[in-house]
Amino acid sequence: MQFSKDELKQKFRLPLPGVSSHLKMAPLNRAKELINKKDSLLNAKKSAVLILFFQDEDALKMIVIRRSNYVGIHAGQIAFPGGRYEEEDIDVETTALREIQEEIGIPKDKIEILGRLTDIYVPPSNFLISIFAGYLNEKPTYKIQKSEVDEVIEIPLADFFKPDIIKQKDFYVAKVKVVTNAPYYDTSNASIWGASAMVISELLDILKA
Repeated sequence: MQFSKDELKQKFRLPLPGVSSHLKMAPLNRAKELINKKDSLLNAKKSAVLILFFQDEDALKMIVIRRSNYVGIHAGQIAFPGGRYEEEDIDVETTALREIQEEIGIPKDKIEILGRLTDIYVPPSNFLISIFAGYLNEKPTYKIQKSEVDEVIEIPLADFFKPDIIKQKDFYVAKVKVVTNAPYYDTSNASIWGASAMVISELLDILKA
């Protein structure tokens, strides 16, 4: 499925489906935590990530990263570029743009923010993550911050509209030695589960609206 930058922008102006979308791809234990999250949010740490789109010949692609093995509980997992809110950030949108430049070297002044998705709370790290969508008018060149990022993965958006893209299996979280059963997006070069899959679930519901 193909979208122009202006079409994406229009989609992000629609009402957000929110938690109902997140629950479709939530691990079994996470679904309960989402429903009973109000008390946890009072002490949550702020952070932000960016879903970045760009056109590569005939394919609209988006960027995800594989976290390095040195970043705590989410080590080695697929994520969107982003990180913790800092006091010098004007707001969480500033955080998302700063982090993508620091982590993978894409200049923040070349990114156009298209819209915002529903915030998502991640209990294992106690982060309340603000989700932004952006567009880059050129094919990206990367400068990877190796301490945070193991690799950058470009995924055609059309992959997520394939009928057999969603599967389910156990995932082992090495840092806490826990096995979690979860649905995931089985793309050609990444198994995307957890918070990232929940974000993509809402993204796809927005695009299908």
